[in-house]
Amino acid sequence: TRHLSLSAFNEVTGEWEIINGDATVESVFDWNKVDVNYNLRYLGIVATDDTAVFNELVVQTPDGSILEPVNADSYPSLFDEQDTFPSAVTYMNGTMFDEVYHGRTAYEFIHHLTTYETTHPHFGKILISLGIRLLGMTPFGWRFMSALFGILITGVMYLFAKRLFRNTFTATAVTTLFCFDCMHYNLSRIATIDIFAAFFILLMYYFMYRYYTMNFFTDGLFATLKPLAWAGVFFGLGTASKWICIYAGGGLAVIFFTSLTQRYMEYRRDMQSGDVKKRARVSRFWRQAVITLLWCCLFYILVPASIYLASYLPYVWSEAQYDLKGIWGVQEFMFNYHSTLTASHPFESPWWQWPLDIRPVWYYVGYEGMPENYAASISAFGNPAVWWICSLGTMGLALCLLMGRIQYEKGMFVLLTGVCANYLPWVLVTRCTFAYHFFATVPFIILCTVYLLKQGEEKGGWPGWIKWMWLGTAVVLFGLFYPVLSGTPAQISYIHALEWIPTWTFLGY
Repeated sequence: TRHLSLSAFNEVTGEWEIINGDATVESVFDWNKVDVNYNLRYLGIVATDDTAVFNELVVQTPDGSILEPVNADSYPSLFDEQDTFPSAVTYMNGTMFDEVYHGRTAYEFIHHLTTYETTHPHFGKILISLGIRLLGMTPFGWRFMSALFGILITGVMYLFAKRLFRNTFTATAVTTLFCFDCMHYNLSRIATIDIFAAFFILLMYYFMYRYYTMNFFTDGLFATLKPLAWAGVFFGLGTASKWICIYAGGGLAVIFFTSLTQRYMEYRRDMQSGDVKKRARVSRFWRQAVITLLWCCLFYILVPASIYLASYLPYVWSEAQYDLKGIWGVQEFMFNYHSTLTASHPFESPWWQWPLDIRPVWYYVGYEGMPENYAASISAFGNPAVWWICSLGTMGLALCLLMGRIQYEKGMFVLLTGVCANYLPWVLVTRCTFAYHFFATVPFIILCTVYLLKQGEEKGGWPGWIKWMWLGTAVVLFGLFYPVLSGTPAQISYIHALEWIPTWTFLGY
């Protein structure tokens, strides 16, 4: 919040009189309106906060006409974009939700300003700044990279599904479900960092799955090191975007050491056999294992640490001129912030509510310029046909595996590990959390459920129409909820009709 003091010049007394000593504006990089109910010729505006910045100032009459001050030429940068003032202030011409932090930080990076938001690492905000450099400090500019990565992650989803299921139709179905997930759509349209984290998490698991299905005894050591390295690189990029990728990295470690243990058991078994060829094939186990471990030290410690440190270069180049000690201090602040935060939020939700899709995160509501009884709303939540069904499907897959009802495949282990690594750590988090923290888990529960469906069709005789009904339901529900996902004007009665359960709130109240 920024505070202003507004004054009018009294031509009778020859003095300035304060007419509003504490006018406030709530948003950054947004059109903020302050009403002045006063007849005047000379208006004085004083920012009472040292950090306040005005990018453009527009003076309107009560009928909406724009007035140009007689001394506008004295402040060319303050009155040079009068034609950009919108007829209605909406999310299309300003920031919404956490864009006030992440979009602002991206702008500060570009201009080497002291960074305001320090609660997350900065690679994601560096990516946002690339869109601003290309397209300007506009909503389109600061949201461009999120939209791009929202598109790219669907490609990764397709590649992962194609490698898991070896079937083009199945991979297409998986990608379609993910595309029509409401949260995926939301996070691809807002300048926050969650879409970047989810993108890198999916990539790191894609390459770790490739490694897990390989064997340095048969595929050759060098061939197995390549996907292992790529998984480490994307782990580094993810960690430099958001700390949730550290949780995901724990899952990578589980998969890696499981693979190495399997190679060791194979080594022991073959060395104890009387088959000379088998003994020769595994005889170099210790050399290969040591090289692989050293490779992991490079790509899971040194490379990620270097990427993480490089993400703080904008700090070093800022007007505050941070050094290594300062950067370390930011890490301490970040840890203390997330571990001790006691603030509450009206749209927070604990971890156990996320799979049930109980509490959407409300981003925006607008009434300005709308017909009577219409509103524009944006909320972040999961498509019920995806989150509800896939949460049940993932539990079903795990239970069927434990009971021996379905045939084990390596992909199942990787996916269930991904679910546990991305979701279960939130059980221990005591600060307020939000439904979008579940998004990194969503690709894995979709893939798990498709695994279960595929096994049911192949082994259990499940009818083929089930998958068509599921896909169709997801697409239909996305269409029904589209107005409250996109900010498309809709009748308020229709918006309320979409609030199926009491905790669903799409208008902010």
